[in-house]
Amino acid sequence: MEDHKELLQRLVEKIKENNLDIDLNKILEAYILANESHIGQKRRSGEDYILHPIEVAEILVDMKMDTDTIVAGILHDVVEDTLITLPDIEYTFGKDVRKLVDGVTKLRNLPKTDSKKIENIRKMVVAMSEDIRVVIIKLADRLHNMRTLKYMSSDKQQIKSKETLEIYAPIAHRIGMAKIKWELEDISFRYLYSLEYREISDLVNSKREEREEYTAKIIEKIEKELEKNKIKGEVTGRAKHLYSIYRKMIEKEKKFADLNDLIAIRIMVDKEVECYNILGIIHNLFIPVSGRFKDYIAVPKSNGYQSIHTTVKGPNDQNIEIQIRTHNMHRIAEEGVAAHWKYKEKKSKAKNEEYYAAVKKIIETNVENPENFAQKVTGSLLNQTIFVFTPKGDVVELQNGSTSLDFAFQVHTQIGYRTIGAKVNEKIVPLDQVLENADKVEILTSKNTKGPGKDWINMVNNSSSKSKIRKWFKDKEFEEKSKEGEQILEREFEKLGIKFKELEEDERVFLYMKKFNVGTLNMLCYKFAVGDLSLDGFMKKFEVKEEKNIEQVLEEETEKGNKRKENSQGGVRISGSENTMYRFAKCCSPLPSDDIRGYVTRGRGIAIHRSDCENFISLMKYEPDREVDVYWDEEGMNSNTAKYQYNFTLKTYDRSGLLLDIIRILNEYKMEIVNVNTNYIKENGNKLCLIHFGIMIRRREDFDRLANNLMSMRDMIDIIKK
Repeated sequence: MEDHKELLQRLVEKIKENNLDIDLNKILEAYILANESHIGQKRRSGEDYILHPIEVAEILVDMKMDTDTIVAGILHDVVEDTLITLPDIEYTFGKDVRKLVDGVTKLRNLPKTDSKKIENIRKMVVAMSEDIRVVIIKLADRLHNMRTLKYMSSDKQQIKSKETLEIYAPIAHRIGMAKIKWELEDISFRYLYSLEYREISDLVNSKREEREEYTAKIIEKIEKELEKNKIKGEVTGRAKHLYSIYRKMIEKEKKFADLNDLIAIRIMVDKEVECYNILGIIHNLFIPVSGRFKDYIAVPKSNGYQSIHTTVKGPNDQNIEIQIRTHNMHRIAEEGVAAHWKYKEKKSKAKNEEYYAAVKKIIETNVENPENFAQKVTGSLLNQTIFVFTPKGDVVELQNGSTSLDFAFQVHTQIGYRTIGAKVNEKIVPLDQVLENADKVEILTSKNTKGPGKDWINMVNNSSSKSKIRKWFKDKEFEEKSKEGEQILEREFEKLGIKFKELEEDERVFLYMKKFNVGTLNMLCYKFAVGDLSLDGFMKKFEVKEEKNIEQVLEEETEKGNKRKENSQGGVRISGSENTMYRFAKCCSPLPSDDIRGYVTRGRGIAIHRSDCENFISLMKYEPDREVDVYWDEEGMNSNTAKYQYNFTLKTYDRSGLLLDIIRILNEYKMEIVNVNTNYIKENGNKLCLIHFGIMIRRREDFDRLANNLMSMRDMIDIIKK
């Protein structure tokens, strides 16, 4: 095993190789502290633990990170695994290093990945990192752990690989760190799908020499053409990464042998304008494949990636993907946010991307003040959301500034209503305590609680929580006012010698509620209590006029009914009764030969309905004992004077002279028109006309003949019968 001093020396040399302006004394101090703190600790490989943080630091050096980031990389495990505290780190290395180490420590144990929560966990990783450099350190830490995954048990290999593939590789992609992303994906692929990995690896290696020879010829051809055009460019070739090949096979449902674009050529130049010149040269050399051209220089990807992509037909009709970019674009493509410390804020198109919006768009030039970038990159966008844990380890997303009471309502509205206390990180806290990233929150509830207090509205910062609390008080007010309204009605009906409960399903109550669009009896009581409806007007429907006794009223109403029958409404008999007042219900307009039913109203005789009338069916659900048998009287029906009002609607296309044509047909059938009105509707982009008629007829057969004639008219769509 290497001597630890040699490890340090290797790190220092790597810093010099990368020409980094790094405080070596600070690096040395960090190494000494980490080495002393981790003495006696071993990795699963059997090596001294100090090897891991040094390797992480080397990865960060290769990313050309700043001093504090490399120092934090060396120290990232000391707080979790040793007696060193965060104040100790701050005292020696400053606040920034403390924040970075603290951030990485908080990300140490993520909840188990769940397909429904993966995106939340990804967002949480970034949101919990107050500085984007925390994410970069975590990725470096994960990369080295994946490189040494062979020393883990099979179960651990599976768990770590799944977590890496689902969480860390996508994060690396979103902040533009392609080089890290590819390596994480390929290592995870190796352990998660070992059989598929070996198969693809063997297939790739089996034709490696052939492919390398082919690639070399293409590179030589391009280089000669660049030289001819006096363009200085670097041309390289590479095989596609194993996991990207596997994904392409799955997505396109192809076998390896069917993939013909496994070779990628990259051309790098100094100036952007040269990229477009080279594109023209390439398309003159080779035939471009239709639909396979992308200009990511003019329109960069959301993670800052810039390059021209084109696919051409090479020798043997083989597809070749060619990428054209500047050296600076390449550095950004490989290293993402780690490539430099300047960015340009860009709004995300997708909701799930908003947490990365500040780091997605990276521009070409470096900046002198990297610390300023770190501060900006974790500005308001990254701080809009926090993530906390339930006692079971589930992740809950909250608005920044949310309290423990907000958390309760976020979990479930009813939990919020039953809340009596809260614990944060195992300690009892006030309900208005503001939560922080990674807090573990437990809500204490009781079924016997009276619900939210009036001061709760000031204990939450989330608008959703506020609306739920307001709804609770509104529902409570409704309940109280409904009871108050019910008591008012009970007192008023008591004056009339009537119990209100007996009238709950009365036809008069039903029709009154329908008239004012009141859905429930509780709502009716509420509206009386708050004065939205007139109580006097409602009560008049139940008053008995004192100037006439009941016998006089019945006699007069019966006489009216007889006159009505004599004039126009004859033809109905009521079982067990003679000379009883009745009326035909307007809602269904029954006609001779219709199956009819009678409903005994209060004080208005008997209403005659069709048996299939919806109103009649509704009334029967509540008062079935009010039904009486009624039937058509053939003698009355055959009377020349017996006529019945019938209502129907014509649905037609609108045109000039339509109404006149309809009335002409009605006159031909000697139909007496009682009323007519018209309105218009739009249906499937067409203007349609609805004409409502009321006519007097003797029997349904008369209408059926009329209807057949009307339906034969031009532009007629339908006849809607009552």
